[in-house]
Amino acid sequence: MVEQMDKIEKKMKKYSYWLDTVDQDFLKDANLPEKSDALVVGFGYTGLHAAFEMAKNGMKVCVIDKCNFGDGCSSKNGGQISNLLKPSIEKLTKKYGFEKAKSIRAEGVNALNWIIEFINKENINCDLIRDGLFHGAHTPSEFKKFVEESKKLKDIEGIETYIVSKSDQHNEIKSDLYHGGIVFPDHSSLNPAKYHKSLIQKANSLGIEIIQKCELLSYKKNSDIFNVETNKGVINTKNLIIATNGYTSKVTPWLNRRSIPIGSYVIASQELPESFISKLFPSNRHITDSCRVVYYFRASPDKKRIIFGGRVSSREIDLHDSAPLLLKDLKRVFPDLPEINVSHSWMGYVSYTFDHLPHIGQTDGVFYSMGYCGSGIALSSYLGMKLGKKVINDKEGQTAFDSLKFPTRPLYYGRPWFLPAVVELYKFRDSREINKYINQ
Repeated sequence: MVEQMDKIEKKMKKYSYWLDTVDQDFLKDANLPEKSDALVVGFGYTGLHAAFEMAKNGMKVCVIDKCNFGDGCSSKNGGQISNLLKPSIEKLTKKYGFEKAKSIRAEGVNALNWIIEFINKENINCDLIRDGLFHGAHTPSEFKKFVEESKKLKDIEGIETYIVSKSDQHNEIKSDLYHGGIVFPDHSSLNPAKYHKSLIQKANSLGIEIIQKCELLSYKKNSDIFNVETNKGVINTKNLIIATNGYTSKVTPWLNRRSIPIGSYVIASQELPESFISKLFPSNRHITDSCRVVYYFRASPDKKRIIFGGRVSSREIDLHDSAPLLLKDLKRVFPDLPEINVSHSWMGYVSYTFDHLPHIGQTDGVFYSMGYCGSGIALSSYLGMKLGKKVINDKEGQTAFDSLKFPTRPLYYGRPWFLPAVVELYKFRDSREINKYINQ
C-alpha cells in the first residue's frame, strides 16, 4: 500500500476529473452591483435554475458564490441522474398517508423527466445519455427485497425496473461481488462540469450578473429590502435566495441547523483501453449497491476511465489518503483489475436532511431549496426552477414538498458530530455481510 500511495501522490491531480474536460477560463471577475431585484447565494444548479425563472420574468438578478467555478459539487459529482427519493413509499405513507406519499415520490420522477427535457430543449452539450442504473444487491436477502420492490415500483409508482439474477449479472457488470440486482433503465448520466458551465453561460445570455469569490457575510431586512454584506461590498435586494446546499454556513443559522454536510470522495483512473472498460461495464450503466455506505461508479463518457466515488472514512480526510482507500474498494468490486494509477482525486459536500427528503420554501422572508441527499443533479435543477417560480408568485412553483416541516435535532448546529460513529457502524455491518458470502 505504501508503494501504491507513492505512485498515487506523484501522478495524481487533486481536483475533479470533469474540470479537465472543459475550458475553465470563461467566467471573469465582476464588481458587485449596488442593488438587484433578487440576490441568489450559490451558483450551483439550484441557484442558476432559480435565477433563470426570475430573469425570464423581467427581474434584475445577481448570483454570488464564495468559490470559483469548479469548487462546488455542481462540477464534482459523479454525473448520475436518478428519479428516486431516499424514503420508500411505505415509510412516507406511515408518516403522511398514501396519497401524499405518492405525490412526494412522484417528484423524483418529475425531476428526472424535467431535466432531460430541459437539456434537450436548450441543446446543452453535456454528454447526456439515458444509460440506466444497475443497483447491486450486496447480500441474497437484499436481492429478495429487490424482487419485491420492483413489482411495487411498477404497480404503485409507474417506475420501470427489471430484475437481473446473479447468473445474468455479467451482462451488467463484470463482477461477482453482488448477488444480482435491479435495473432502472430511465436513469441517466452526464458530464457535470459541462452541464454547470452551460448553465452559467445561459445565465450570462439572460443578463444575470454572476459574481464569483463573493462570500455572504451577513444580511438584515429593513422594511421590504434586504441589506446584504459580502466581502466585495454591500448590495440591497428585494428578494434573497439561499442555494448553498452542502456548503450552507452559520450566516443562515436556521438552514445550517437543518442541513447535514457529508463529504463524498471520488477518484478517476488513468486512461485505459476502451475495450477493457467495455468488459467491466458491458451495459454501460452506472452502478450503485445496497450497502449502507454507498459507492457509485461508472465509465467516463469517453469510456477511457473509471469514475469511482463514495464515503471512505468516518471523518473528512485528505485527498491523498482517500485515493488509495477508494482504489482498494474499486478492486473489491473488480478483483481482477490490474495495477492502475489514480489520475484525479477530489471531494465535495452533499447535503443530507434528518428526514432524508429535500426541502424548499421560505423562512423569515428568505427563499431556499436544499437537502438533495445524494440525488442532486435532477432534484437541484428541478427544485431550483420551482424556487424561482415561487419568488415570482407563479402557481407552477408548487411542489409536494411545500407543506413538509424541515426538521432539525437538539444540539445540532451544522457540524455533524454524530457522523463518525454512524459511518463506522454502517461500514462494519456492510463489511460483515459482504464477507459472509464472499467465498461462497
